Amino acid sequence: MNPEIILADRESRCLLFTGLFQNESTEQWIAALPWRQNEIRMFGKTHPEPRLTTWMGPAYRYASIEWSKAPFTSEMRRLMEAIERQATPDNSYNAVLANLYRDGQDAMGWHRDNERSIDKQSIASVSFGGTRDFLIRHRASGEKWTVPLQHGDVLIMESMQDDFEHSIPRRKQANAPRINLTFRHILAS
Repeated sequence: MNPEIILADRESRCLLFTGLFQNESTEQWIAALPWRQNEIRMFGKTHPEPRLTTWMGPAYRYASIEWSKAPFTSEMRRLMEAIERQATPDNSYNAVLANLYRDGQDAMGWHRDNERSIDKQSIASVSFGGTRDFLIRHRASGEKWTVPLQHGDVLIMESMQDDFEHSIPRRKQANAPRINLTFRHILAS
């Protein structure tokens, strides 16, 4: 399957594989993962994260959240290996951060996945459930892209974390739950 190229800017690319995993069950993924709501510290204040999350892979830390090493389930490994076949050769993943957006009030603000422990060459994201807008903006120019991610879509960000930010904004009309599985490669520390 050939992807849609959302953006290409020097070495940065964003690719969309529409409906690649459309036969996956959102309900099964919700039931299969050990979701939790973390407290996140931002701007000197602590707040509940506006979504539920879980982690599989090596120990990892972002913001004020720490994840212990956790093994992949066989189903998650199956999905990861299928996504690796779509990614640029030589990119492999060893971790996944799963997000459960329960409704349109759950969100993710503008950010970059630019922690030193993340290999920024390739980050792959698969969406299950309700359609949500994935926003991208260029940090210098402010140019924006809106990608409505639907059930089964796979979005791959290649070398984007230095120059681009992304977010999942709140949407009042979004009532269906959405899962986002973000595959990445965590570097050895």
